[in-house]
This record gives sequence, structure tokens and C-alpha cells, in this order.
Amino acid sequence: MAVWNRNYLSSSSASPVKQVRYPAKTRKSKQFTFLSALKLLLSCCIVFLAAANVSMHYPVITMQLKHHDIQNLVKKEEFLGDKKLRARGRVNAQKRNNNGNDENNNYSSNNLERDTSRNKVQSEREVFNSSIIERFPSALHPLTYPKCCQMASSPKSSIQPPCDTVCYTEEACNDELYPYFTKKDKLLLSQKRYRPERGDPEFLPYVKRALQPCHEMNSLRKPQYQWCQQWIAGKMNLTYGVFPDARKHFLVDPYAAKLPPPGCSLLQSGGGSGSYQHVILFPKAKLAFCGIPKVGITQWLQFLRFTIGAKDYQSFPHSKPDVDAMRFDTLQEHVQMKILNDPEWKFAAFIRNPVERLLSAYLDKVASEKQAVRQHFQKNYGLNHTISFREFVNYLGDERQSCPLSKKNYKIDGLRGVDWCANPHWRPQTFFCGLSEFLPRFSFIGALDHIEHQSRALLQSVGLWESHGKYYHWVDDKKEMKGSGFCEVQPPKLRDGQELIGFQQRMRRHFASNNKTQNNATTETSNNTNEVVPDIIYGHSTNSRSKVDSYYNSPELLEKVRMLYEGDFKLWDLIKDKDSLSSGDELAAALSPDCRILRES
Repeated sequence: MAVWNRNYLSSSSASPVKQVRYPAKTRKSKQFTFLSALKLLLSCCIVFLAAANVSMHYPVITMQLKHHDIQNLVKKEEFLGDKKLRARGRVNAQKRNNNGNDENNNYSSNNLERDTSRNKVQSEREVFNSSIIERFPSALHPLTYPKCCQMASSPKSSIQPPCDTVCYTEEACNDELYPYFTKKDKLLLSQKRYRPERGDPEFLPYVKRALQPCHEMNSLRKPQYQWCQQWIAGKMNLTYGVFPDARKHFLVDPYAAKLPPPGCSLLQSGGGSGSYQHVILFPKAKLAFCGIPKVGITQWLQFLRFTIGAKDYQSFPHSKPDVDAMRFDTLQEHVQMKILNDPEWKFAAFIRNPVERLLSAYLDKVASEKQAVRQHFQKNYGLNHTISFREFVNYLGDERQSCPLSKKNYKIDGLRGVDWCANPHWRPQTFFCGLSEFLPRFSFIGALDHIEHQSRALLQSVGLWESHGKYYHWVDDKKEMKGSGFCEVQPPKLRDGQELIGFQQRMRRHFASNNKTQNNATTETSNNTNEVVPDIIYGHSTNSRSKVDSYYNSPELLEKVRMLYEGDFKLWDLIKDKDSLSSGDELAAALSPDCRILRES
């Protein structure tokens, strides 16, 4: 048997042992093959073990990668699919709305034009953009001043009720020019009536002396309803008391007219007030607006503060000091006469359906949903329960014992009668601002039923729409109205791309197709169409229009209201169906033959 002998291979002098001898090349090849095979075997084992280890984890990794990719694909498909579905849903909804409108609404040509105009207005609405905030009215600028204060231009007082301060507006606290725009405006409108403070020895004699003309005119109960007294006076060359040495043609003088003179509202409230009590001034546009209670006066006061630059313009405005600075009634007599007879100043008013206005006053004051308001009314008028609407009208139909009211019968007597001493919320609209006697002085008379486009036309005529009207924005959701109370409401927080509503413009609400959502929405129905549109009135709305039939449940009741508010109905019947604003001289000529003759002559 051949034996592997390493010594032999390495030595040339080996002992002669009988061995199987291979050629050198062959022996070397055999040796290499064995070692290679051993190495190859080890390598294969290592590779096999490594491969086995990897193969154990590889399916999991592969599955994870594949699952992640699938998730991404699914999400992408779902997003794209939802996007397509949403787009398709909007198209289908639009088609359904169009089909529904085509099938259910039979608009006249006038209504179609109004709808087209409304859609055009909505498409032209301003969009908020923070990068160009300087172009927007200052009332919309971001809130940077978190304080409330008395105006720097007002006399300082130790008592600061929340509703008597201006909030979040630095100019009001530090700039003595606020709320006026120019020094010229301040020089004119800061000339206020002198009134001694309570406790001053001159207070009682002053009040007694100032109340005399108010009481004299209140005792006449109602205006004469001459409609165009300045034309009549001018034709007769009458001399007026304020200008004893002058005889001016077409002079408007409420002091010489048989009306409670301006300023009476500073001395007495529900017991008789001046006919010009609610005239507010927009000096920048030279607009004198007659704000009538229950005809949107709150919104016009808020808009006045918006034009001034008050950031808390959504707050309760009636006792704000910047509003008081713009009240016509607080001015001295010669300033009032200057404004009344300056043709650059335009007078305007809106009138409401007397039927709706009286019901709105009843629902808001007498039968309010708020218990505190009901109790306050009952206490003021000596009642122990909430009277019905019919009882309320019957009280108004009774003649009161005196006007101004006597202290002896003040409570229950204050509810009787429709005259100068009636509560402003149900006092006839034509008793305000000289409408009954100086109607031609008004350049614009509008109807509340057409407030959306008529208020826009009014603001365009005086130059306030482009500067402020189209930028006006309010929030009707109390949750979004930030502030410590309704007297300190913060400005709305606007987002880029958000549409600004515009003053007195309808809110763009989206109604769902189901009836439940539509019924819950606040709506009003047009008198001339079957269209249901969002309610434009914001604030303490009573939705009286939808309740007219249920409260005016007899012809006798409606006829009694028409008799009590005869002057209001005469004016309302002339403007209720007109889409455009009316002029006072045109209406006066239609209301009185004498005015028509004087106008034509």
C-alpha cells in the first residue's frame, strides 16, 4: 500500500523503500485538488448558511416593502377617487339645482334680472388677502391693541361702563382727532349743545327752559303731514324763528315747523323725543342717514363705526362714544341748520312694511323670548303678565290722557296712543327725521324689502361702497364672536381667500338637499317669487315676516293697524314695489296735490 511520505517528497536521499511512485506533476495536482475541494466544501457551507439566514428574513422584508407600496397606492387612489367623486358630486348637485330651479321656479323678467344682478354682486365680492391688508379699511386690520378706553377727544370720566368705551382701537385712545377724519369735520361736528351736569345749580333751570318747546310740540300729538312744508313756506315767504331777519326760499327749519325740535331726545326718552333723534352723520360722504328703530338701525350704527375705523364695530353700538359724536341731535342749532340746508349733504332713509315692523316690536319688546326683557317691559308699563298682540294693538288704539306723560299715570298711559310720546320702537316711521313735513329734503328713500341692492346703490351714490361697503364683514355665529361681552366684540378673524360679505348683502350659505337642513336655516321668502333666500337681517331679528299671518288673524285687526299708521302706509304703498331708490320730492308730489302743484310751479 502506498504511504504518503512528506519527508520523501522533500528529501532527495531517502531510504530505498518500496513505494508506489507518481510523477511529480501528478502528485502536485492531486494535492491541489484535495485542498481545493476542502476549501470549496467549507465555502459552500458558509454560503449555504448565509443564504439560509437571509432567506429567513427576505420574505418578511419583501412583504413589508410590498405592503407599504400597496398602502401608498391605495391612499393615492382613494385621494384621487374622492377628488373625482367630490368634483362629480358638485357637478351633479349643480345640475340638480338647475333642474329644480327650472322646474319649480317661474320667475318673471324683473325677478330674473334681480337674480342675475345678485349673482353678479356675489361673484364680485372682495376676497381677503393679508399680503395687501393696507388696502382694506382699518377696522379689518389685525388686532394689535387689546385695550378698551374712553376716546382721547372726550371729556375724561371716572365711570367707564363697557358699552361707553371704544375697544381694540389705538387711535381712539391716543388720537384726539378720532372719530373725525379731518380737522374741518371736527371743528363743525364737535360743536355740541351745552348741557349742565346733574348737581350743577344751572341743571334744573336749564332742563325746564329746554323742555318747554318739546312739551309744546308733543302736546300736538301728531305732525300735520304737509309732506313738503319747506315748499309751502317758501311760496308764502314765511319768516322762520331761527333766522328772524332772513327769508329763504325752500328753507328747512324744524324749529319753526310744528315738530318737536331737535335736542328733545337729550332731555326725555320714551316720554317724547325730537323728530331728529335718530339721524346719524357720515361726514366723509356728507350723508345724513335717518335710522328708524326696527328698520335696521343697529346695522347702520355698526357700519358707521366700521367707516370710522373702530375694530369693535360688531359690538352693541347704541351708546358708544364715537356714535354719539356723530348724532345730529347733539349739535348746536346753527350747525344743524347748516347741515339741513347744505345741498352737499344728502339725506336718506329706509322704510319698513308697517305690519311687519309693529309685529317685530311686539315680539322683540313685549313678548320677547328673553325673560329679562319681558319683565323689564311689564315693569315699565305696570303690567303683571305678557299681553297678547291683539291687546297690544288695542292699547295703542286708546287715546292717552296727556303727552308728555303725567307722572300720575305714566306707566299704563305710556302704552296708550300712537303719537310723539309713543315708544320709538312702535312710533310711526314718518314721525322721524322730518319725513312728515320735509320729505323733499331726502335724496334717497328705500324699502327694507329691497335693502340688498338699494343700500348698495345708496352707498355707491355717496362714495362709500368702494371704500368701505364692499369690504364690510360680520360674523353671525356667537361662538366665533370673540370678546368679553357684547359691548367688547373683537374684529372677525379673516383667512386668506375668505370672501367679505359686504354691507347689507346676503350671506352665502350652502343649503343641503335634505329638507331638515333647509328648514333649520334662517330664511325669508320673497313676496314676488317662490325663491327661498338666506335672511339678510343680522342682530336681534324676530323673523316677523313669517309670523304675520298667525298674528294678524282677522281683517279687523289689520284694518285697525292701517288706521293707526295711516301716514306710514301711504308712504310704504308708493315704494314697496320699486326696485330702485325713490327721491323725496317725487314721493311728496305723489302724496299731496299741493306738493305736486308747488313742485310743477
